[in-house]
Amino acid sequence: MPPTLSELLRHPPEVGRMLSPASLGCSRVTWQVLCRDGAVVELRPGFALLAGVTPTPADRAQTLVGAVPAGVVVARAWAVWIHAGGPPPTPPRRVGVVYRPGTSRPRSMPGLEPVQTSLRPWDVVLVGDLPVTSPVRTAMDVATWSTGAEAARDLVRLRTSGADLLAGMAELRRVTGWRGSLQAVRRIEAATLVALGTSDV
Repeated sequence: MPPTLSELLRHPPEVGRMLSPASLGCSRVTWQVLCRDGAVVELRPGFALLAGVTPTPADRAQTLVGAVPAGVVVARAWAVWIHAGGPPPTPPRRVGVVYRPGTSRPRSMPGLEPVQTSLRPWDVVLVGDLPVTSPVRTAMDVATWSTGAEAARDLVRLRTSGADLLAGMAELRRVTGWRGSLQAVRRIEAATLVALGTSDV
């Protein structure tokens, strides 16, 4: 029988940095109480850190390692979340991943939203053990494919977290055949002004 909340508090288990119901050996009800009372802070459902621990990109990436198969790269809104933090994409939706032409499309993964696209070696970074589009490539993708409001919000989040949006604009102007590049450049310009405090979204 899983330990009760009072038992967990009296005899806390030795666990790693990332917590889950399984790592604590607790029931879902006890987990919900721990989250509600602020003992742990959930990064996304079923994964949390102790209260007061500052989450890192590697922490956020770790919550997706078991959900993302080899050969694909986390991208778009989910890459924004990994790089910049904040709440995960809502409402709860499938994890956006990309895979290269000539490779197999992920199969039987209902939790994924796969898209085929070209990726240059410098478009991908390892965050912890998880391949993720780089902040610059993430900005390019978000500016191109997200809705206007979502793109504006996520580009500001990326810029605030230190992403070089100007490099994203330069790449969009340089790459031949990038569909929607003019609109994407305008969105990045607007987000840069917002992040600098000289405009509103």
